[in-house]
Amino acid sequence: MTGTRRIVIFTIGTEGDARPYAALGRGLADCGHDVTLATSREFKPLVLEHNLKFAPLTADFLEMMRRNKSVMDQRHQVAMLRMLMAETRRMAKAWAHEALDAANGADLVIGSGNVSLLAASVAEKLSIPFVRSQLQPFDPSRSLPPVLFRPPSKPLPGWINLAVHRILRVMVWRFMKRSVDGVRRDLGLAPYPWVGPWALPLGAGGNILYGFSRHVVPRQSEWPDRIAIPGFFSNDRGAAFQPSEPLTRFLADGPKPIYIGFGSMVTERSAEMVAVIVDAVRATGRRAVIASGWADLASAAGNSDYLFFIQNVPHAWLFPRVALAVHHCGAGTSGAAMRAGIPTIPVPFVGDQFFWAWQMKRIGVATPPLNRIGLKANQLADAIDEASGTAMVDAAARLGEKLCGENGVAAAIAQLQAWSLLPAPGVAVSVRQPELLTEPL
Repeated sequence: MTGTRRIVIFTIGTEGDARPYAALGRGLADCGHDVTLATSREFKPLVLEHNLKFAPLTADFLEMMRRNKSVMDQRHQVAMLRMLMAETRRMAKAWAHEALDAANGADLVIGSGNVSLLAASVAEKLSIPFVRSQLQPFDPSRSLPPVLFRPPSKPLPGWINLAVHRILRVMVWRFMKRSVDGVRRDLGLAPYPWVGPWALPLGAGGNILYGFSRHVVPRQSEWPDRIAIPGFFSNDRGAAFQPSEPLTRFLADGPKPIYIGFGSMVTERSAEMVAVIVDAVRATGRRAVIASGWADLASAAGNSDYLFFIQNVPHAWLFPRVALAVHHCGAGTSGAAMRAGIPTIPVPFVGDQFFWAWQMKRIGVATPPLNRIGLKANQLADAIDEASGTAMVDAAARLGEKLCGENGVAAAIAQLQAWSLLPAPGVAVSVRQPELLTEPL
């Protein structure tokens, strides 16, 4: 197989969902391929920043979350699924023609997360090879809890974990069936089985790329060989970031500060959260960089000698310059904190964030998660003290060294080549550790 391939990557959600695939797309483009990222319009600047082609998908998650702040604050999983079902049904009305426009003429489709089934369906319609990609371990396992629901306080027997995985997967499918099958009908395809595409011999497509590291989530014995774990999809674009002079001065004017930020999460309790943060930081005698994000935390406070509010600073640039991170445990932020070799204090909001909080604590690089509802300053202060302990600081640093030795984008490209979906290496992104793709535990 020789020549340039036209590749379309589908992803929607928050910036933490889109940014890793922009990094993967950039790596593919550096190998000479023609790459389009099909995502929501709010991420068009991110796509263009990576010098990729942009294709629009109707998926305004920012507006969806703003409209449903009360549901987000409730943390009731069924209520959130119902909200997501209704919003997805509305957005999906445009997906068939948008996906066809994006994928027309493509040689390979990669679909992630919430639009993996859309991508699989349009690839099926156009007879294009398809690869599913996830930033979380969605496939059933005996030793891992389901990622979309809060992990139990005590480990469950392996057979129960497997059963719960499979039952919940069908339940989630039933919530999404109407939207997905509507898209398939618009594409002229038969609906998926009642229990979902997982009942098909290869699920919704064959090969799977997981965008995380085996040092964080090892390969599970139940997973088939068609699942590859190349590492986190990241790049060094943070190295080119030019910080403002006030931020540079703040970082230099004392010991490394704490990072506090909740990414794309929204809440009606911004003022309460800032009050807790300010009191906790003051109680520990530390300094903090606070990312206001979509929750608009900065509206409730201002900069001071020990607080500095930021809007949009790449984690890849900032995290190596802070001592620890208090965050929501989204997949992207979690990966950035672990790569930077810093401890995490988890404050999960929804979905897979509870899984990442659980897993990072399990491997010794995070404190027990804090409940953001009713969070007290003394609880956050105690967690800051725990995360600053030698044992956790050293464990996080050791993990960071391992992760910085990986090149998840290069290894993912090597795997696509090994699956004969891309031509053999020519222009090269250097593949630093292809053994991770097949190495048994």
